[in-house]
Amino acid sequence: MKLGGFIIMLVCMVMFLEFLAVPTGAGVILSSFGVEINPNTSKLDTADLESSTLWNKIFLENAGILFLVGAAGLALIGFFGRGYDTSLVILPIVLFVGTLMTSIFWTTIKYMQGTMNAPSWATNTITMIMIGLGIGFIMACVDYFAGR
Repeated sequence: MKLGGFIIMLVCMVMFLEFLAVPTGAGVILSSFGVEINPNTSKLDTADLESSTLWNKIFLENAGILFLVGAAGLALIGFFGRGYDTSLVILPIVLFVGTLMTSIFWTTIKYMQGTMNAPSWATNTITMIMIGLGIGFIMACVDYFAGR
């Protein structure tokens, strides 16, 4: 599987765990996009991007204008400067997702062991799934960066 597929799969898994009321820490990221989930019922309360803090930072405050000017500048540089390595652009995204997934996997396993008092077979099953996903993500990263 390619690197982009693994990133999408891991992010969707985190959102799925968040909707199941497993504290993954992704609630902060979701709330910046205007998505609020009730932690008691796992019900989606609101999903309003236009009133979110991220929307305000991009479009309504002074930094919003700087963001638009910066994006236009990057597009202009992209048209004229095609000699750069695209791995330098993708590397921060891969590092962010990899760090986030490691943190979320560890938090989920600790949550299952401590708060839920889950049986050992359930914890071991989730651990094996997460280890398999982690190894697949590492292999996809090696394939992307070294297999060019």
